[in-house]
Amino acid sequence: MRSGPFNKFITKVLVSLVIGLLFIIIGGQLYRYVDDRHDTSEAVLCRINENIAFEGIVIRDETIISYSSSDIISFNYADGSKVSQGDLLAQIFATPEDASASSRLAKTEAEIEMLQRAQNPGTIDYVQPESISRRIDDNYKQLIALSNENSFGTFEEQKNNMTFVMNIFNIISGISSNYNQRIAELEDRAEWLRQRAASARDAIYASQTGYFVSCCDGYEETLGKNKALYLTRPEIEQIIAQAESRRREVPKSYIGKMFSDYSCYIVGVIDSDPRVTEDSRLKLSTDYSDTLYDVTVVSCRDEGDGKSVVVFSCDVLDSALAATRIHSMQLIFDEYNGIKVPRSAIRFQNNDGVYEKGVFVILGEDITFKKIDVIYEGGDFVLSRNTSDDDSLRLYDQILLEVVNEEDVRKAKEKSEQLRGVSGDSDESEDDSSEDK
Repeated sequence: MRSGPFNKFITKVLVSLVIGLLFIIIGGQLYRYVDDRHDTSEAVLCRINENIAFEGIVIRDETIISYSSSDIISFNYADGSKVSQGDLLAQIFATPEDASASSRLAKTEAEIEMLQRAQNPGTIDYVQPESISRRIDDNYKQLIALSNENSFGTFEEQKNNMTFVMNIFNIISGISSNYNQRIAELEDRAEWLRQRAASARDAIYASQTGYFVSCCDGYEETLGKNKALYLTRPEIEQIIAQAESRRREVPKSYIGKMFSDYSCYIVGVIDSDPRVTEDSRLKLSTDYSDTLYDVTVVSCRDEGDGKSVVVFSCDVLDSALAATRIHSMQLIFDEYNGIKVPRSAIRFQNNDGVYEKGVFVILGEDITFKKIDVIYEGGDFVLSRNTSDDDSLRLYDQILLEVVNEEDVRKAKEKSEQLRGVSGDSDESEDDSSEDK
């Protein structure tokens, strides 16, 4: 009869002890976080891109095309197109509708010629559907690539190539027996357009073989390749500042220009950089295109105040470089992605006579040395390669900024083991109490 109250007493004592141990553990944890905090920095990803931005001037030897008329001018070539001496550059029309008829006629005649070729027996007799299907896939991939690169100068040509092979596929696979009806409709349209296009009042022909651009900006006669090599910094800055006002002052009779060479010079003022030296080969991008242009440094003149006047040569021609004089540009250098590490946290540890570079990180109560693989060095930080190796610094590790020595590591280890021992004792006590119950 007495055993009942006695057991209840024992149970209360044991429960009190368990609760007390829990308070000790919680208090220890609070003490660790409040009174034993470490100065740390979390390991985070960082991207470094040291591109050099500047305003660039595109310079070529250019010849103005002039024509005095208030009528509508319809050009037959896109900017940057190569033309031969005597080619029909443009036609002059009285109305926009007549001018539109000329360009539409050219497209209609091209479509007729494409359909006739697609159903020609000499084209389709020896073609297999599988090979044509592969060509369609290849053309489609090239169109996607051109679109991503904003290379719209050759996009239309590639689209026509794809249309042509699709027309062949339709014939040999039986989807279409022929295109006679469509060709007849297009020929009727072409005849009507031909009559409208024949109303051209005048025509302009290329006076030389070269590359054509349908606009002028007022610098055609004052800037040339020889001049580019001797432009001073004030002259460059003045050209950039006055570009818009200069364009507005271009005579209306200046309708386009020609240049015989597809190469050009690009001139600008940049932040001085040891990577930009004479004869160095670099990559350059512009605000008008995603294309990366290969350029060579022709000259680099240090201005003495952290700036340099640089002349680049470029052997690429597209509509973006051809039609626009001033571009926001960037010299493209390597991009680095890694874990940002404060330089003050870097330590060296002796590992069997080999000193390894790394940092100390805190994991719970443990202080551990982790290696770093430096891929980039900044002023007060470095980037370490992002890796899944447990021995190396990993994303979100807590980097210790304070000085750590072997004694600190030993004490942290002992403290961690003591806390784990206390935790283990509490678990045993809980088991004992449950048995007593």
